[in-house]
Amino acid sequence: MNDNHPYKIFIKYLLSYIILLLLPITLIAMLVYSFFVNQLEEEVIAGNLNTLDNMRESMDEQLSRIEDTTRQMLIEDNSLYPYRISDQWGYKAWGITRELKRYQRMSPFIHEIWVYFKSDPAVFTSSGVYSLPMISNQIYQFEDWSASTMITDLQESRTASLLSPGYDDKSDERYLRMIQPMFPNQAIPYGTIVYLINEKSIHQLMSTYEKAEGSMWIFDQNNQLVTSVAKEGSPTLLAFSRLITEGNHAPYQEITLEGTNYYLFLMQSEQSGWKYATLLPIDVVMDKVNHAQNWLTYGIIAILIVGGGIIYISMRSNYRPIHILRKESQRLFPHKMKSLNELEAVRYTLTSLANQNKDLDNRVKNHSSAVKKQMIFAMLKGEIESFSELAEYDANFVDLTDEAQTQVIIIETAEYVHSMNNHTIQELERSYPGPHPIFGIEHFDSGRYVFLLLIQHSLTEDTHACWDQYQDRLRALLGGTVTLGVGTRTSVSESPRSYLEAQTAMDYRFIQGVNRVIRYDDIPMNFNHQESYPHSEMESLQRAVRKSRMDKIQSALSNITDFIRQKQVPLIIARSLCYDIIRSVNDIWTGLGMSEQHSAQYPDIFVLERLETIDEFEKLIHSISQDLSLAFKNQIKETPSKEPASRSLDLITQYIEGHFDQCEFSLQGMSESFGMALPNLSQLFKEQTGQTPLEYVTELRMKKAQHLLTTTMKPLSSVAEEVGYYNVSSFIRRFKQLNGMTPGEYRNRAEAPDFKKSEITTAQSKP
Repeated sequence: MNDNHPYKIFIKYLLSYIILLLLPITLIAMLVYSFFVNQLEEEVIAGNLNTLDNMRESMDEQLSRIEDTTRQMLIEDNSLYPYRISDQWGYKAWGITRELKRYQRMSPFIHEIWVYFKSDPAVFTSSGVYSLPMISNQIYQFEDWSASTMITDLQESRTASLLSPGYDDKSDERYLRMIQPMFPNQAIPYGTIVYLINEKSIHQLMSTYEKAEGSMWIFDQNNQLVTSVAKEGSPTLLAFSRLITEGNHAPYQEITLEGTNYYLFLMQSEQSGWKYATLLPIDVVMDKVNHAQNWLTYGIIAILIVGGGIIYISMRSNYRPIHILRKESQRLFPHKMKSLNELEAVRYTLTSLANQNKDLDNRVKNHSSAVKKQMIFAMLKGEIESFSELAEYDANFVDLTDEAQTQVIIIETAEYVHSMNNHTIQELERSYPGPHPIFGIEHFDSGRYVFLLLIQHSLTEDTHACWDQYQDRLRALLGGTVTLGVGTRTSVSESPRSYLEAQTAMDYRFIQGVNRVIRYDDIPMNFNHQESYPHSEMESLQRAVRKSRMDKIQSALSNITDFIRQKQVPLIIARSLCYDIIRSVNDIWTGLGMSEQHSAQYPDIFVLERLETIDEFEKLIHSISQDLSLAFKNQIKETPSKEPASRSLDLITQYIEGHFDQCEFSLQGMSESFGMALPNLSQLFKEQTGQTPLEYVTELRMKKAQHLLTTTMKPLSSVAEEVGYYNVSSFIRRFKQLNGMTPGEYRNRAEAPDFKKSEITTAQSKP
């Protein structure tokens, strides 16, 4: 067959599956018709022999208990011992009866024990003391054991004997009677022991082992029937007893009794000499064999018909995806597919795509570190207002609520330590002993690192002890002096202020010394913070910026400059003022719908820490005033047909709707394409729509996911990828958070007949 034949794989696998179906069916048929009957017969033989053996062991155990009881009664020093028997009749009767009760309780198989001393006129039993006439006429009346015979056996027995179960008219029960002379080796035994065993106890024991379709017989060592459990139609006692007496004693044989064929299973106890036999009709066993053979034949025919049909239908269904994959592989790699069949083509395609995916994964991992670095810079610059905005950088980066806090730590090492050790940021992060996540970047200054501690609201324990332990670990890791400057805890939007505090704490090492932890809260302040901050001037500036009043803005900036000169405020206050001014001014660019071309000219938090003179602050504030004035003038001159914010919003919305379901889509990339900082773009979008871009993107993704879950049976990994999630776990977690149920539960409920739109709406409204 030509290697490129379009149905080569189909024909090949169809034939192989049919052969695989025929092989076990043929093997089963051979086993059934060649070995099944013999195997069943062997199982029947082994099972019945094992049953008889278990029955023998159980009866031997009961008989051994009776022998032990007899031995203890005759040998032990008890109330039955001749020298221990009291001369007073009352004490004698009480003592013997008590002993018999004790022995009777030791073997529940025994119904009652009699003891007769030849010198006494009464019989002692485990239930009382009776005269010979009373026990033989009034207490018991056996059909096969007359009163005179009973008295004779009690008075004159010199050897052990066994009486088959006889019917007692008084108790309406059948009892097996075991007669044992007391010290039978003596010329004249001085007494007799009789054990009454209820036939029901023996039958109850036999019922545990007997076969429902057979019968079980027990004979003593003299081939006398002890008892039997025989079904209707079983052979007569005479015929079966003759067989036991005259026949051979093979464990298993096939016999014919009274015109019926039986399996006979026979076993003799070496301990007691009793014989145990089971009769099982052969036709009952063979009827089951024939019945099983018929059903097996019908099953084989049904398997051939159904299996062949299923193989044909499934092969036609299964071959189509392979054929489609080959066509798609040929489209992707046209030059490689001509010499390959379907499976080889798919294998080549999967290998090539796997290699490409591996390369892509490596690029994503490399990009992850860059995203983390960019995110930390954005937090330190004040571009992130809440932790939910971190998901715009990387949805899997951190999982914190907006109530969480941040804390900035600056780490400085000695120059020679930094130059001699090449430790990564990840090693320094892993050294932190506390429970909170910590992320760091290298500072612009050699030998310095900036770390952000993200503190979950539910874990607010004090971290001061962690800093000392952290410094010890860093010293051990870096092998030199390590100084930590620790800012205060703040909200994420105030991360730059915590950075300035950490920098101030680090500058204070001139007084406290290096190789220690310096906390901003521990620095002694000789000024009043409230009096050293121009709150009213800052409020005036913010109102003027919101109202676009340039004259008010210039007046407020001049007042702030005069306040700094007059009050001689500390360096940390001056830097904080510049930071607050820049943040207030940045708000105006967003309100005007303008790009980042103006605010990008202002120094970030890393440059602010280098401003050391009032002249530098005045120059910066003057530059801000000029830029605002120019921006207001340009805004008045422009008369666009559409408001800038509205025009920008339409473009942003169109961009999101066209790219939200792509895994490589990110809000950061979108902000760069519009020439706007991500926080400014987010604020503009939220002011116009009432929701952040991330919320809008998530809403679009969830709507598409709901549609795919209710209209297709695609796996969750495919659904997640089609709505823009690389990580299916992130998709499931986000879907459950917004819909109140997992995607799988949503799909199952959608398939239910009582699933209504109102239920979906209710689920979506859950927090």
